Amino acid sequence: MSDGPSLLSLSAAGLYGLVVIASVMALASVKGAQEPNWHQRSWALLIVLFALLLAMRVTGLEETLRASARAVLRAEGAFDGRRDFQRILVASLVMIGGGLGLWLVYKAARGSRRKIDVVVNAALGAGLVMGGLIALRFVSLHAVDRLLYGALKLNWVTDVGASCTILVAALYYIRLTRSSGNASRR
Repeated sequence: MSDGPSLLSLSAAGLYGLVVIASVMALASVKGAQEPNWHQRSWALLIVLFALLLAMRVTGLEETLRASARAVLRAEGAFDGRRDFQRILVASLVMIGGGLGLWLVYKAARGSRRKIDVVVNAALGAGLVMGGLIALRFVSLHAVDRLLYGALKLNWVTDVGASCTILVAALYYIRLTRSSGNASRR
């Protein structure tokens, strides 16, 4: 085991840093563009999420928390029976994440059809996916681990995909807010 973060982990941290920078720029562009307050709150939420993810990657906090949870389970004598609890936790996470995802799709479908609103909703959806991924990684159920870390590397595909979606959405949002007139945002 190495003493610091791996090259892949540092690369992910770099991507998270780019997402934070682009999201900060998108947040700054909201102020002069007369967009709804929920745009500002959305970009702020994504900034906080990715700043935390960046800090976790650089410090190894995720692995430290996972190791601490295992130590507590061992100390309590519950480590061998953790699978039942993990299954319930994973099912709950999937249900909550799915519910939030459906709510976001419902809000997007019932809300404005302006391009700029769709861009923010896409970024929020990707943020939800990223939050779900982090939660699933923390739970670390064997069957889920096989999916995340197996041959398909869904962990990295999802991580990079959600991060890049937010990065592109933020850059596109900035472009839309800087373009002249409201017609380009429809």
